[in-house]
Amino acid sequence: MKKFLLFSIIIFLTPFCFSKNISVQIIQNNPGQDKIWVTTELFEQYVIDCFFDNGQIISNSPIWISSSDSKNRGALRAALRENAIGGMDYLVRIEIFFKTGKNFAPDFPLLENIDKVSWKIYSVSTGLEEANGSGIPEKITDDNNNEVGISSFAHFITKKINSKIEG
Repeated sequence: MKKFLLFSIIIFLTPFCFSKNISVQIIQNNPGQDKIWVTTELFEQYVIDCFFDNGQIISNSPIWISSSDSKNRGALRAALRENAIGGMDYLVRIEIFFKTGKNFAPDFPLLENIDKVSWKIYSVSTGLEEANGSGIPEKITDDNNNEVGISSFAHFITKKINSKIEG
C-alpha cells in the first residue's frame, strides 16, 4: 500500500517538475483606441488555454492598451516586479498590432482586424529578454474571419513561443 501511495504521488507531481511558470501580458496596439477589443480578449484567452493545455502553469496581467513607448516600458517594469513576487519564471508579452485606416468593428471577433503579432519572452529573475518573434495571420477567408481563425492564429503564436521556452 505504501508503494502504491508513493507511486501515485510521484505520478501526480511529475508534470509540475517539468512545467514552467508563465505570465502572459497582451498589449493591444491600435492607435487612437481606448477600448479593449473583443479580438484582443479572445486572443488572450486562446493563448492562455494553449499554454495550459501544454502543461504550463499560467497567469496573466491585465490587457495593456499601448499608448507610448515610455508607458509601455513602465508597464513592462511593473509586470516584471509583480511576477517576481509571484514566483513566475517567464513573462511573455504579446503585442497585437491592428490594421489602421479602415473602419473596423471592435465588438466583433474578426481575424482581419489583426495586422501582425509580435512577442517577447523575459526571464522574470533577470528582467532580460530571452527570445522574441512575430507572426501574421493566414490569408483571411469567410471561414477564418471569426473566433475559429483567432483561435488558430493564437495557437500558432503560442506554439512558436513554447518552442523557445522549452528550448
